[in-house]
Amino acid sequence: MKIILTERQYKNLIYENISKESTNKLKSLMDFFKGVSKDTKEQVGFDLSFLVTWGTSIAGFVKPVSDFIAGEYPELSSTDLALITTGAILTYFTSNKEKLGKVLEKIKEKLLIAEFDHFIMKCEDLKNAFFGFIESLAIPFTKVSNMLAYTFIIPIIPQLYELAQGYGDTEISEIVKRIVMFLSVSFSANIIKRIMYSIVKRFKS
Repeated sequence: MKIILTERQYKNLIYENISKESTNKLKSLMDFFKGVSKDTKEQVGFDLSFLVTWGTSIAGFVKPVSDFIAGEYPELSSTDLALITTGAILTYFTSNKEKLGKVLEKIKEKLLIAEFDHFIMKCEDLKNAFFGFIESLAIPFTKVSNMLAYTFIIPIIPQLYELAQGYGDTEISEIVKRIVMFLSVSFSANIIKRIMYSIVKRFKS
């Protein structure tokens, strides 16, 4: 039996797929953070539960780098990669020198300093690219004091690009609502909306 969809029905189907992909990616970010936290506890005796409210943003920043490093160093075990990732998390998202020192000692003990340094270098590249991109949008709101808090946006940029291909304010607003539901920390929905509107507008131009 042949099923014929109207243009509107097809558009709604694609929109729902974009929305589902976005929320699935956010869920996978938190799963990644929890996995790293579990591995960290087994290796150095503490976990990252004190950062769990920022888990989605943290993973949005470090997971792309972790995936890159895994490809560059295929000999790394998952536990080694989790340890290096934890070092980066503590470097960028805390000021706890004691915990960072303990992780760095373990990294040195396992002879992973070169891999860790490479990880940090790629984090810097990603941070600078993300900050530069957000600043280039010239969003009319008070400068966000810590743009790393919004790095959960990085993995869903492909979905925002798709959203720019013919969708309007209503669809963007709905996706923003669904995204905020997945965030553990209290973000400003207005700021998130402005950032996402600006990104979509950039892709439209």
